[in-house]
Amino acid sequence: IGIVHQLTMMILDELARMNLNELRQRLHEEGCNPRSYAIGVRGGASDAFCLTHDGTAWQVYYTERGCDQPPFYTSTDEAEACAFFFNYMMGLRHTHCVGFFRSEAAAQALHTRLEQLGLEVLRDVIPYGGTHDPRYRVFVLGTAIFAARAELGAVPVRD
Repeated sequence: IGIVHQLTMMILDELARMNLNELRQRLHEEGCNPRSYAIGVRGGASDAFCLTHDGTAWQVYYTERGCDQPPFYTSTDEAEACAFFFNYMMGLRHTHCVGFFRSEAAAQALHTRLEQLGLEVLRDVIPYGGTHDPRYRVFVLGTAIFAARAELGAVPVRD
């Protein structure tokens, strides 16, 4: 228990001193999908969580289709806001689309290939051009994106 406590305290101390640049780096290292968040400025982010400063306080909020929701966290301290945002984002599932296909067989083949690498893989189908024009998507979770990119090169792969 002593070692676990020491490690926990080191992590908490590291989070307590985090700034925006360190936050960006940590989220990247953890495999968080950069399309799911914006840090510092909202910019063109949509359907994403944002951490921005309004001139008075740091705010965490969700933006959807260009419409910002009310903040669900505020702080005058950058490190506290960064720690909150990091912990919040780590509580979410981060999917990365690595395949986008017209063919279900191509999606299944990629799914199998990635599973053989030991990666957790998800698939879905969407009515891309209508109900008679489906697209089959393949996703990996979190840090598996790094192994998927190493194996596949640029993602998403397509048929």
